[in-house]
Amino acid sequence: MHKYFFAFVLAVLFCLNSCDTGIEPGEPIVPGGFSGTVTFSGTWPEGIKRTHLVVFKNPIQTTEDFFLPNLSFVVDSIPYKSSFYKFDSLEMSFVSILQLWPGEYKYVVVAQSKTPEISFQRKDWTVVGVYCINNDQSKPASLVIRSDQVTPNVNINVDFNNPPPQPPM
Repeated sequence: MHKYFFAFVLAVLFCLNSCDTGIEPGEPIVPGGFSGTVTFSGTWPEGIKRTHLVVFKNPIQTTEDFFLPNLSFVVDSIPYKSSFYKFDSLEMSFVSILQLWPGEYKYVVVAQSKTPEISFQRKDWTVVGVYCINNDQSKPASLVIRSDQVTPNVNINVDFNNPPPQPPM
């Protein structure tokens, strides 16, 4: 009997010590953002109608990965024949309902299309720059977004004379 009473007292003391403020909400989780630059070199391809910085939650390893639930964010259109483009995702969202929630995004690219309207078909887009590790565009870097913070220095180099590997069509 003493053994059960002692266990009960320990459990009550543990609960009282652990719950000194009761159940309180933690810090609210809110969207974050990222900023940086895109630098272009080489000759822009002819006939380009749109160029965007695009964030995908996961890499595009199959054509099935190029679909809306994997598309996390799109920055406003980059002007044709730009040599330098400075961006802040909190101020330059192409689609206002897309927000970057805290987490890791595995594929951040600059992509171009020759279609005048937005297309959600992989065949209509060419990846021309990748946010990557040590300037190796075959090794995409992850973009980490924190609640209510802007991740700086998300810089991408686009070299039209040396394009990155393309995801599957």
